[in-house]
Amino acid sequence: MSLPPAVGDGAPEIELRCSDIPQRLDAPAWSSPFIDIGTDGNVLMRLGQHTRFLIRGGREVIVDEGAAAHMPDVETFLVGAVSGVLLHQRNDLALHASCVAIDDRAVAFVGPSGRGKSTLAAFLAARGFALLTDDVCRIVFQRQHVCVVPGSCRLRLWPDAARALDHAPETLPTGRSGHPKRVLVLPVGSVDPVPLAAVIRLAIDTRLKTPSLSRLSGPASVMPVEDLLYRARLGRRLGRRIPLFQGLTRLAGLVPVFSLTRTGDMADLPGLVGLVASVMTGG
Repeated sequence: MSLPPAVGDGAPEIELRCSDIPQRLDAPAWSSPFIDIGTDGNVLMRLGQHTRFLIRGGREVIVDEGAAAHMPDVETFLVGAVSGVLLHQRNDLALHASCVAIDDRAVAFVGPSGRGKSTLAAFLAARGFALLTDDVCRIVFQRQHVCVVPGSCRLRLWPDAARALDHAPETLPTGRSGHPKRVLVLPVGSVDPVPLAAVIRLAIDTRLKTPSLSRLSGPASVMPVEDLLYRARLGRRLGRRIPLFQGLTRLAGLVPVFSLTRTGDMADLPGLVGLVASVMTGG
């Protein structure tokens, strides 16, 4: 597996083990075709065709023992959806973001799926910037500073994005059974939190001829929250509606938030580097 190494010699923060787990929770407080939430806040997730996870108290993840033959699926879900549940259970703030470090400061690209977060992060990483995390971005507040905690260095790319980055999609492993996205695993960089210098909200407008960048303020910087938070609806189901909004507003009060609208054409990627650099230098 390509998970980052553990740091330190103390007791693990999260226990991961395999065991037989049920298809459904008994008398859940809330349920959907894919998720049951218990009255105690535990979460049972049914993901893909072969994998089930039981996540308890932000400290324990049980993988159904029948999923052992499908490790690529298990790893993809562990660093994505399962990590998001753990962070909600631990009352952490998790952005739906890919993040790179530029001159020892982090920039987070946020937005719903399909906006190009992983593609832009991969493009910047190919030009020498360190990837900090993809898809799930844990935020911590240290006094009056905001930091990104490094996470997964597995980038999941659509085939056209892989080709735009000079990777033959057929040479990259798949992240999930039957899914076209491919996985590009990059070296693990920093394991320590990195100061967050900017949040960039990504959008796509195919009518544009060139990318557009603007600074956001007020409600526009944090609304709608579903565009910024990882699995915001699940967080609300776990009773975190107010803490999540408070965390976002605190973040926006300490870190500048920008809107970067792409053309939707992979050819605009080189031009985005200059726009991201201008954000980091205050230009």
